[in-house]
Amino acid sequence: MKFIPTLLSVILIFSSGCVGAKKYRFEKRTRLAAEEREKVLVEELLYRKKENSGLVQSVGELNKIVGRQELEIKNLQTELTFRTQSMGESASKLSSEKATLEKNLISAREELGEKNEYISKVNSVLTRRKSSLLDIETGLNQLYAGKRALGVRAAVQGEMVLLTLPDNVLFESNGLSVSTPGYEVLNMLAQYLTARPSLSVDVVAYTDNVIPPKEKTIKDTWDWSLQRATNVVRALIGEFNVNANQLTPVGRGEFYPLTSNESAEGRMKNRRTVVVFRPRLPDLPQQD
Repeated sequence: MKFIPTLLSVILIFSSGCVGAKKYRFEKRTRLAAEEREKVLVEELLYRKKENSGLVQSVGELNKIVGRQELEIKNLQTELTFRTQSMGESASKLSSEKATLEKNLISAREELGEKNEYISKVNSVLTRRKSSLLDIETGLNQLYAGKRALGVRAAVQGEMVLLTLPDNVLFESNGLSVSTPGYEVLNMLAQYLTARPSLSVDVVAYTDNVIPPKEKTIKDTWDWSLQRATNVVRALIGEFNVNANQLTPVGRGEFYPLTSNESAEGRMKNRRTVVVFRPRLPDLPQQD
């Protein structure tokens, strides 16, 4: 009976030893696993710290970039405000200048319109004046068409019409008295003038430089030319009843020659009488 307890004791001791070994091995495995886990956690912590340090540095750089960008944005906003203000001032200035230019343009157009209207009036008056002069020229040339071969002709000169009567058509050979053919010429002129009582003329006589030797009363070529002009006027008044108020005698003497007085032909050409017609032409309009 003593054997049984002993066996039980041995079984218990053996059983107790087996349980302790298993626990030990379990605890060892657990400890090793814990240590391995701790090692992994430490490595992960170190990595996370390194990663965190990189992130902090990146955040710092980003903050610097953000700061620069905020400064640039602020500068851009300032510049935008300035430019907007400048554009507003420029637009206002341009608008003012545009209004001034438009006003000046309207004024210039009005002035141009007034000038064009004035020019139109002037041209109208000039046309009428020219027409009046041409009417006289045409009428005289038609009147003396049969004498044209003798040198009688009318021509417009400025605001006058000049009717040229050569010496051999109008005066006797002594160059002082009106000839018989000359009276015929003056009769035609008288008819023209009496039909136009408002028309005034100057009878302008020209001579050469050689006074007729038989005319002892002539003092000089001025006197000679004035007597010639006066004789024509007297004939028109006395013989043909032309209104004296229409006629003015003028002497020019030898001082307006057409050619040289060195030859007889030249002297004959220089002796001439010119009837100057000065019609009453329309007045030019006054510019405002």
